[in-house]
Amino acid sequence: MSADFVRIVNAANGEIASLLDLLKGRKGKGAFFLCVASSESSDIEGISAAGASPELRRFTPSIDAEALVAGCPAGGAELPVSPTGVVSPVVITRACTELAGFGITVVDCGTFKTPDLPEVKRVGKGTAKCVSTGCAQNYEDVRELFYAGLELGGQVSDDVEYVIMGECVPAGTTTALGVLTALGINAGGLVSSSLQQTDHGTKGRLVSEGLRTAGLALSDVLERPLKAVSAVGDPMQPFVAGLALAASTRIPVILGGGSQMLAVYALAQSLLKTDMKALDRNQAHRISVITTKWVVDDKTANVGELARMLGAPFACACPDFRLSKHEGLRSYEEGNVKEGVAAGASMTAAHIAGGVSPEEIVAAIDRTYEEMVPSRS
Repeated sequence: MSADFVRIVNAANGEIASLLDLLKGRKGKGAFFLCVASSESSDIEGISAAGASPELRRFTPSIDAEALVAGCPAGGAELPVSPTGVVSPVVITRACTELAGFGITVVDCGTFKTPDLPEVKRVGKGTAKCVSTGCAQNYEDVRELFYAGLELGGQVSDDVEYVIMGECVPAGTTTALGVLTALGINAGGLVSSSLQQTDHGTKGRLVSEGLRTAGLALSDVLERPLKAVSAVGDPMQPFVAGLALAASTRIPVILGGGSQMLAVYALAQSLLKTDMKALDRNQAHRISVITTKWVVDDKTANVGELARMLGAPFACACPDFRLSKHEGLRSYEEGNVKEGVAAGASMTAAHIAGGVSPEEIVAAIDRTYEEMVPSRS
């Protein structure tokens, strides 16, 4: 394993190093869950690059899921691009899930359009309203999502030795800020964004408005953490929290993402103290978070500090996309898009579990890019 390719950001008493060591030689032994969801928060301009327009962002989760599994979106649709034209990180993840030998499960937690795939697990009852409403989701629906995650997490195959959980939720860093804030964590200015410059002002305003409207007391949220998701979250968060908690009682769990998965980690830890009192709390140490260097090095955020505040085992993959033949990938080095669809965790697994060199990972991503977006530079 190249220490230059995988950087430990928050060691968490050696937990992340132990996880990375466990991955060695585990090609074909991991499972990958892509959990997709939508929030009307993504209609707000300036807080998400997961689609070139508000209308297109509503379809990004289903298109990314289709592209990850089938290699192309259904119906001839194009891959999602950022407002500046940078292609979705699903290209990265598709290349690396093949290198790591993953089996892929897609879960629709509540999207505007269910992915057009032969096998999709549907667990949600609908999309989330904007966080500014203070009632993003019905509380009972959130609880159902959480328990659906627990159920599926308990069914992970005995043949699987670790699991990566990825997400695609446009505006998910805003809902992440919402849940973190509602849980009493001072995350203002720390969460990252798929845009080059994080608009902390707009994110904070939407969250503050939502929490003010919801009228939640911190004591109530700490007693019932899913209240935070109901007020200002999205459908992916409670499902993945349940999925991770249940699966982690048996095998290590990697939450693939940055700010969004750190929020899920925080939610899971809060749930351990309330709804999950019967679960052995030591099992929570089997949950780690892995992202990309572009998230960690985002000068307009500080997810490393957020991970340290939460005590989350945290690492990042550090590819050199300057080596790519494609401008659409080299643009990642300029802080465009940064993460999504568990790109960082997938690259980490390809390198450590798959035994693939950093250079070959970039070459494989280049080849996948050419297959999926042949018309782009």
